Amino acid sequence: MNIFNRILVILGILLLLMGCSTVLLITLGMWAPEQMMPSPWHQVFTPLTQLEGTNWWSVVGMCFGLWCLGVCLLFVELVPHSRKESAVTVKKDDLGQISASVTSIQDLVNREAGKIEGVLESSTTAKESSDGIHLHCRLSVTPQSSANSLGPQVQERAKEVVERYLGRNVVGIHIQTQMAPLEKSKKKVQSRVR
Repeated sequence: MNIFNRILVILGILLLLMGCSTVLLITLGMWAPEQMMPSPWHQVFTPLTQLEGTNWWSVVGMCFGLWCLGVCLLFVELVPHSRKESAVTVKKDDLGQISASVTSIQDLVNREAGKIEGVLESSTTAKESSDGIHLHCRLSVTPQSSANSLGPQVQERAKEVVERYLGRNVVGIHIQTQMAPLEKSKKKVQSRVR
């Protein structure tokens, strides 16, 4: 979400909080509408001071619920969101930490896959887990190629190059092949140069 939209959402939440707080304070008898608001507005809010029984509980309950929802939404909007891990830890010791960017791993696998005959394009996502590295490769292949033979070749080369580069185990490589071109917007794609 861009900054303009976030500002609009925050302003909307603040208006919701102010409205709910005003109605609650008037309904609970802490504010007199005649003293706090100009002439046309106090006539709108005066009936809230005369509520009884179920109506009073309904207004108070709904306003309190909306107020709590507004506070939660405001908290979510104002607390900075943590970004996804963009690096894989290669080594961590007393001297410090060595990491490799996820993008470099993806580019490395795409480059290796592009060297295999029959692969036109490759798009890879890499994820780190406690047991090792997981790769998901999407391949655009020629109509003459066989997914049955291309898949294991890509798996073998990707495993070898990533393990050599990172010194970490690759525990899963999922291959998805298609004959149509890959969508360029999803991930950075390595095309085979002919």
